[in-house]
Amino acid sequence: MFRAPCMSQRRLALIFCVSILIVLLVALILLFMFWRSQTGIVYKEPAESCKHSPVRCDGVVDCSQRSDELGCVRFVSDESLLHVYSSTESQWLPVCSSTWDDSFSRKTCQQLGFQNVSQTEYIPLHFSGKSLSVTDERETIQQSLNSSQCLTGKYVSLRCTTCGQRISGRIIGGKETSVAKWPWQVSVQYGPIHICGGTIIGAQWVLTAAHCFFMNSMKILDDWKVYSGVSDLKQHAEGISVSQVIINSNYSDDHDDYDIALMKLSRPLTLSGEVSKPG
Repeated sequence: MFRAPCMSQRRLALIFCVSILIVLLVALILLFMFWRSQTGIVYKEPAESCKHSPVRCDGVVDCSQRSDELGCVRFVSDESLLHVYSSTESQWLPVCSSTWDDSFSRKTCQQLGFQNVSQTEYIPLHFSGKSLSVTDERETIQQSLNSSQCLTGKYVSLRCTTCGQRISGRIIGGKETSVAKWPWQVSVQYGPIHICGGTIIGAQWVLTAAHCFFMNSMKILDDWKVYSGVSDLKQHAEGISVSQVIINSNYSDDHDDYDIALMKLSRPLTLSGEVSKPG
């Protein structure tokens, strides 16, 4: 008979605690939204619009951001076999060596963003399915190919390179380089710590990875700086602060796709032989 008031008080206390937690959660969400608006880090939403029933990889741009014509070319295995997505067959197919020449190798590499081709080989394969062969020289490589049987039994293998440099080993096991060797490379630092590398693409713009900005719980824009013209992180240099970071909104911590970000510097770099864009 005398326990009812006690139970009622406990229930009120529980309700009060839950209410406080809800208020604190709402306050934290509002603080986070305010913080995001003040850091200058922007998650850029792509403005994409497509025609009715866009066709992927047919060489005809149907979407405003060209999404229907991106990712149509790839290299497969250690042999770097060229595969192109066929819009008519709706699948990835290898490219036959018949009627292929160096001009198509250059076109393919340049379409992928490379400056040139460093190696073209024709690899013999026991493959009985359909492949792609050059039928006409068009604007894109996917427009230039049509499905067919490969009578030569050999398939195109490509290796692309940028700025006319030979493909070399990775940095593991490498050696120290001079400052002028890679003048477009910068160090992206958060406070005193080197977080990522970056590439100069303009006097006031640096290209880097989106995951660089998900490694710190405190994403205060003032703490980010870019250091150029140095090859030793211990070397004293003056960094340039960052005024804006634009992260591809499709990037997620759960996968590596769309891992790209742009950094706008608070002032332009002084371009020279040791600090410059690629090319």
